[in-house]
This record gives sequence, C-alpha cells and structure tokens, in this order.
Amino acid sequence: MFDWIKGETAQTDLENDTALSGDGYLITGQNGLLAGTHVVSNLGWRKVEALSIGDKVLTFDNAMQTVTGIQRETLWIAEASQSHPETLPVHVPSGALNNRRDLWLMSGQGLMIESDSAMDALGDPFAVIAAQVLTGYRGITQAAPAGKLEIVILSFARDEVIYVEGGLLAYCPLPRDILLPAGASNEDLYDVLDLEEGRGLVQQMIAGQQTRGFTYERDEVACLS
Repeated sequence: MFDWIKGETAQTDLENDTALSGDGYLITGQNGLLAGTHVVSNLGWRKVEALSIGDKVLTFDNAMQTVTGIQRETLWIAEASQSHPETLPVHVPSGALNNRRDLWLMSGQGLMIESDSAMDALGDPFAVIAAQVLTGYRGITQAAPAGKLEIVILSFARDEVIYVEGGLLAYCPLPRDILLPAGASNEDLYDVLDLEEGRGLVQQMIAGQQTRGFTYERDEVACLS
C-alpha cells in the first residue's frame, strides 16, 4: 500500500474469505468498491459488503456468476495523502455519471466504457479505464474523504465486469498468480488501458461529445431496480 494510508485486511468468519482468494493468488492494486455501494445480485440490488463467497452477481458478459473471493480492507486517509494525490479516492458527485447520490471509487478501480475511439484503436468498442482518469469531467475529483474507508474487492473464476449503482460497470479482474514467473501474467479478457491511454480515450470521447459510453442503460437492469 501507499504511505498515505494505513490499512488492515479484515478477517471474517467465512472460510477462504481473506486477502488470498485461492492458493497462490493475491488481489492487488488501488481498486475495490466502498461499503454501501450497491451491485446487482441474484437477490436484486445488494450492498457490496453484504455479499459472501458463493453469492451470485450479474456480470456484463456472462450473466450471473458466483463470487469466488472477497478481500475486505479498512483504510484511513493520512496527512501524507497530499504527497500522493494521484492515489486519492475518486469522488463522483450526484448526477455526474447518472448516479443518484454521491459515489466514491478507489483511484485504480477499473470502469468499462464503450467508445468509437476504442473500436478504432483496439478493434473492440469496450475498454477498461482507471477511475482516476475521469478527474475533471463533470465535477469528478480526487479527494480525501473524512474518516475510514471500508473497501470490498470481489473476484470470480475469471475476469468479470459487474453492474454497479449509478450506471457504472466495474471491472473485477481475476487475482494474479504470485507464483507466475517474472513477466508472465494471467490471460487478459478485457482491454485494460494504462493511465495515459485512458486519459487520451476519455478526452477524445468528451471532445466528440460521446459521453453516453461512460454508463450502462438503466433498462439493462430495469427488472432489478
């Protein structure tokens, strides 16, 4: 973790519900959903912290999929946060991305967007960007919220994208294998852009007034609203 936070991985009563989601696998990075954020499950909209291993969550490409791993962390924003502003959580004000209330995202949380520019560059209209590259769009900022943050990171049997309240599509990568040789990685099922590529794509979308691609259509999950 970065030196602007103090954190601890929560222990639960659920077997295997720890920072490791399987032998030799570890969830890493500044990603995750804050407690209180609703996702679409087989029981309707549920707070992410209420989910357990074995529950099913609606995915963008593969219908309902079983949660196979959960990492829970408690983070406190420290005074040193100003020395690493790029790692601060992302604040999405109400209405910025069709969200009905203010939302907070971890800076590195992947969000899937749809873009003609991505189609031209990648041959696929869908790409995953880090939440922080949206900073500056419609009042979205990086800031230090007061108090502690409860973070939940979900994983599945493979990379998945899930439906989150407010119209967002959150990327949940398969935890990387820490036993892989240097330079090796799990197969990527989605086009995940680095920060420079993500910023460039977002700027192109905004310049072309193609902003609908940041969120999904509400009727996609209307039956669960």
